[in-house]
Amino acid sequence: MRNNRNEEVEIARSVLTHMSDDQLKAAKRFFDRFSEYKKLTKLQSVYIDGTRTALKNTENGRIYSSYHIDGTVTGRISNSGANTGRKKDDKIGVSFHTLPRESLDVNIRDYVVAPPGHDFIAIDMKAMELRVLAHVANEENMIHAFKSGVDLHSYSAGLTFGKDPSEITKEERQIAKEVSFLTVYGGTAYTLASKRNIPEDQAEEIINNWMSSFPGVGRYMDTIDDYIKQFRYAKTIFGRYRHLPNITSPFRRVRREAFRQGLNFTIQSAASDILLCGMLGVINKLKPYKAKVVATVHDSIELISPKEETAEVVKIVSDELINYHYLKENFNIHLKVPLAVDVEVGSSFGNGVEYEI
Repeated sequence: MRNNRNEEVEIARSVLTHMSDDQLKAAKRFFDRFSEYKKLTKLQSVYIDGTRTALKNTENGRIYSSYHIDGTVTGRISNSGANTGRKKDDKIGVSFHTLPRESLDVNIRDYVVAPPGHDFIAIDMKAMELRVLAHVANEENMIHAFKSGVDLHSYSAGLTFGKDPSEITKEERQIAKEVSFLTVYGGTAYTLASKRNIPEDQAEEIINNWMSSFPGVGRYMDTIDDYIKQFRYAKTIFGRYRHLPNITSPFRRVRREAFRQGLNFTIQSAASDILLCGMLGVINKLKPYKAKVVATVHDSIELISPKEETAEVVKIVSDELINYHYLKENFNIHLKVPLAVDVEVGSSFGNGVEYEI
């Protein structure tokens, strides 16, 4: 597989080296415009037309979403536009999860507004999956970073590139951030090299340096690999299972993919369940208030609140998510790292600004 990829890269380089500057500029213009066209057509067909259809069917200015606890193999909750179930055209919503924050000069989230006299609140868990990784891997350097409140990506870049965090460039921080998430999602040196436009051997060295800086992650990956090979499934701290029979495949590539899926599952599924437990706690705490939870998007909770309740609601929700009372009381799970949130408040889903707790 890797040889085929290298051959494709060499062919592409060969073609590019025989193109004139004018041809290269023209090709870049074409692909930039084609990418813009794809974004616009998706925005139009999926979101704008889909929302118009939903609003036409509901006739009340609202759209509705359906959530699926078992909709993804990673264990994360999924979301789709609700349907009345009578006909294909009876859609009454769009996938709230996939509403793009921005697409060119349009922010379609601006069209999801709070009622008059209300605020739209979005509270996002900060670096949730990396915090879960630090916990399950018992990675001391990562735990130290989260407990100290330092910027994790500058901290990891300092360890990766052998620099003081204060001397880290924006590019080095971004690379360290990308390597962190490559670990969670099972990316490779090829993935990093393609994204950063650097040689694959350089990407490999960067990843190896990152792994050396956080040795607990490597040990955890080895543990998960051994566990899946022995039992043919992965298991989260909540007791969720994902069966992975392909771990016994005679093909190395298939076995590696099964391992990647299992590793990813132990982190993403746990992160999703922590958020869902937080949301259950939030719903219980907000019963005396008029504010309501209206959606969840990945690692965040969205609410609509009367303006006079906003300050108190933000305080309650933040406390429940940061201190995860529901999780402790019902699952007796105590994380090795602190949790943190970012809060945005505005009149719509798209125009929220940072809100100080």
